[in-house]
Amino acid sequence: MTRTYVIQTLGCQMNVHDSERIAGSLDAAGYIPAAAGSDPDLIVFNTCAVRENADNKLYGHLSFLAPEKKLRPELEIAIGGCLAQKDKSVILEKAPYVDVVFGTHNMGSLPALLERARVEKRAQIEIKESLEHFPSTLPARRHSPFSAWVSISVGCNNTCTFCIVPAL
Repeated sequence: MTRTYVIQTLGCQMNVHDSERIAGSLDAAGYIPAAAGSDPDLIVFNTCAVRENADNKLYGHLSFLAPEKKLRPELEIAIGGCLAQKDKSVILEKAPYVDVVFGTHNMGSLPALLERARVEKRAQIEIKESLEHFPSTLPARRHSPFSAWVSISVGCNNTCTFCIVPAL
């Protein structure tokens, strides 16, 4: 059975970029985006620690999902991003029914963490201190075929064809 997902992006524009990478990783693992109005098998919240409103939205969404999780225990909930990285233990205190908490440095490992949560039947918390993969090497599901977010805060892998820096 093919598993479906939705991603809720809360916060900054960097999270839009990261959500495209998360979607690409899920697609590569065989998940498909849920049709509008359908009940997804997986809900991913990509969070932001900088914008207070994103924090409030996350905990509001999680409290709304508590009865849904009781009705559908197979529903998976994953929380990623910098708020997840900062508040990893707080998230599980407030919402013990969350299946996966992951940080900004290991977005690509979400499918494996979900599988581990299913097998071990307990929440998986995995926060890495440094990048597992350079973000541009992860698969992406772009919102636009004509533009893409560039993650300049992460660093450079010296592969942009228009850039002179690698030649210097």
